[in-house]
Amino acid sequence: MLIVLTIILIGLILLVGGDRTAKSLITLAFNGAILLCTIFVINIGLNPLVSTIISCIAISLVTLFYQNEINIKTKLSFISVLIVIAILFLFIFRIVSTSNIQGFPVDQLSIQDSNGYSRNISRNMMYIQISVILMVFIGAIIDTALAVTSALYEVHLNNPDLSKERLFQSGINIGRDILSSTINTLFFIYIAEYLTLFIQFINDFSFAQMINSKQFCQEFISITLSGIGCILIIPITAILCACFFNKPSAVTEQ
Repeated sequence: MLIVLTIILIGLILLVGGDRTAKSLITLAFNGAILLCTIFVINIGLNPLVSTIISCIAISLVTLFYQNEINIKTKLSFISVLIVIAILFLFIFRIVSTSNIQGFPVDQLSIQDSNGYSRNISRNMMYIQISVILMVFIGAIIDTALAVTSALYEVHLNNPDLSKERLFQSGINIGRDILSSTINTLFFIYIAEYLTLFIQFINDFSFAQMINSKQFCQEFISITLSGIGCILIIPITAILCACFFNKPSAVTEQ
């Protein structure tokens, strides 16, 4: 069944999108290989934080420069992504260390010593949790950054006399429209993935028990931090675009 669904998906992508989406499939394959390599190097003992940051940079490079080619838009998007990762890294580290959400939840009954699994994987679980959160939001902030830079570039081409302040404000307005759909997507992914968990909480737990459970907090904090990343990247991208698009070399580089 999985093979059939995969074939249907790939066939529809190629049928509807053509060559452009074929490149997207190759990008997806590269990113999947990067994630597998990340898991492998963490498993053999490399620091999870170092591995994940390198992977996030590699995913950004592949997604932006291979799929969308090298130009001023992808360069500014890449810089924006790096800035957001740098800003949020310390914030995520602080949140995870104080909330104590790392490790396997108590309710995750399938991961038990009695079932043949070891709950001790001999890795720093706080670092693993930070890595998970970084991987959760990297795709969303790349998409948001590229959407803002692409839209602002078109605004600049059609209105080359716009000041930096007006161009920045246009970027914020564009970002607001993008943000609403992005946040909704993140929210409904979370709700859909944990629908059965919510039903269990309603039937067996009080509200206080629910919001203090590790399983709920792990995912809620991950999704919330992803939303913060998507929000933060909008003004950063708008500032970079406002500064660089007014340079004469910006149009010729595209």
